[in-house]
Amino acid sequence: MSTLRKIFHFNPTCELALVNGSPYYQAPALLRQFEEELAPIMLFFATANDHVLKENPISEDFKNQLNLLGLPANSIVSRKESLEIVQHEPVLLHPWGWSPAESNYLSAYTQPAERDDLTHHLANSNLFERKHAVSFCHELMAEHPLDIFPEEEKRPRLIQDLPAIEVFLNQHKQIVLKTPLSSSGRGLQVIRKQQLNESNKRWIKTMLDQQGYLVAEPLFQKKTDLSFQFQLKASGELVYHGISYFETNSNGQYQGHHINPSSSISNRYFSKETLADVAQLLKNQLKKSNYYKQYQGFIGIDALIYETEGKIKLQACLEINPRFNMGILSQKISQKLHPESQGMYQTYFHPKISYKKFVEEQAKKNPPLMADLRLQKGFVSLSSPRDNSKFGAYLLLD
Repeated sequence: MSTLRKIFHFNPTCELALVNGSPYYQAPALLRQFEEELAPIMLFFATANDHVLKENPISEDFKNQLNLLGLPANSIVSRKESLEIVQHEPVLLHPWGWSPAESNYLSAYTQPAERDDLTHHLANSNLFERKHAVSFCHELMAEHPLDIFPEEEKRPRLIQDLPAIEVFLNQHKQIVLKTPLSSSGRGLQVIRKQQLNESNKRWIKTMLDQQGYLVAEPLFQKKTDLSFQFQLKASGELVYHGISYFETNSNGQYQGHHINPSSSISNRYFSKETLADVAQLLKNQLKKSNYYKQYQGFIGIDALIYETEGKIKLQACLEINPRFNMGILSQKISQKLHPESQGMYQTYFHPKISYKKFVEEQAKKNPPLMADLRLQKGFVSLSSPRDNSKFGAYLLLD
């Protein structure tokens, strides 16, 4: 096991940076604030020797919250402080996701090469693009045409012009359009009417001009969102970490993850054995894919359980995220909690009500309760609330 110090950086705007392509790209100010506020969630992957980069210091009250979870609060440091500590010490770099801008941001660190310097390669590759997930999906389901998988005509398609989108809409009545690069439900357009309006057409034209193609899918009658979590190690080993269950709104935007979900959520539609068999198929397919050749780290495969014509089906590969993701985070969180705890991990945003006020209200209504030295119930903030904080992350356990 490596004893090298790990440097963690929360940069969920990595997909935006990839679209831009410049090593000097900066996300919009509001998104940079989101990255800064939620940086402490990377502590769930860190040890006391590691660094989690965050420019603003955290409060003493928040450090006490982290102690409830056994997290290394002193690992949070600014990039300047971190570089002063490590100087020319070899480290392992672990951003949320790679991009040319992120590679530039972390370029002052000394990093040992692993698997032929995959870090640099990934920062400049198109492996994040949805077209790879579409190919993966078609290859998987062609090789394993299970009844629970969607029929071929209901699988995602790459589309490069407006007339082709209109044909697809005519075939499926309601559809979802996705840009090649986006995250957390951004970059999506849900079309619920049988004709495109002028707003739809402008969005489609803009996205096609910017990114070259769109992914089109039928709008399914969703039952459950879930993701299969894997990790590609530097040794070449591919590890399966299990399934996480999450919630999205009607437009596909992320709302939160279930922590230790009950069987009414995890086994409501398919048995553990069926889902384990699907996970093995996904693992085998990953080993044959470009992800295995070009990447190392966590990889989440988003899926969807849906109903059609009275049957329950599984779209086993909606998205492939070769980066840290909220699914693997939710699993890391559950490992820190009492085994009988259940609840939600959620993020917060409100343009007018500060996260600090929200935390104060929730802490009064749902004080944290411990059992066997582990958190079992109540509210705990996972980010350090400031007077002007618009964003936050928290646990609310039943």
